Amino acid sequence: MITFIIGGIKSGKTKFALKKAQNTGSKNLYYIATARAIDDEMRQRIERHKKERGSQWITIEEPINLMGVIMKIPENSSIVIDCLTTWLTNLIVEGYDYQEFVSSFIDVLKKIKGSIHIFIVSNEVGLGIIPEKELGRKFIDIAGTLNQKIMDICDKAYLMIAGQGLQIK
Repeated sequence: MITFIIGGIKSGKTKFALKKAQNTGSKNLYYIATARAIDDEMRQRIERHKKERGSQWITIEEPINLMGVIMKIPENSSIVIDCLTTWLTNLIVEGYDYQEFVSSFIDVLKKIKGSIHIFIVSNEVGLGIIPEKELGRKFIDIAGTLNQKIMDICDKAYLMIAGQGLQIK
């Protein structure tokens, strides 16, 4: 089962996803972090979040190859992927063929959809202003398209607003 959790920054997406994943009854809980520890503040943030999740979560830090990581996780597990927009940023900034990665990611999700609970966190990029810079406009176009593709294949979806999840699918 795929559950998509989308919303603005600091809207409560991750906390909501973690709670939903814990409520599945899965024996194994995996948290796939796509962020990189690029500075001291980010390293501290990552460590704080690990402590908040607790020891029941197996944390995998993977900024690029989500597909490879997901394929190694055993059936009857729950996975929280946090977050797609950070993953997409990594792909674009580091010069990867993001279209190939997105296509492979969608294929993997379709393949394992029935055997693992997957909770995908992403930022809604369509509610703000159009960015001034070309890279920003490119990013929102790509992220918006990726979010639509995930919405198409997910079983459930929630829009997060101020810590509250509104089920939209």
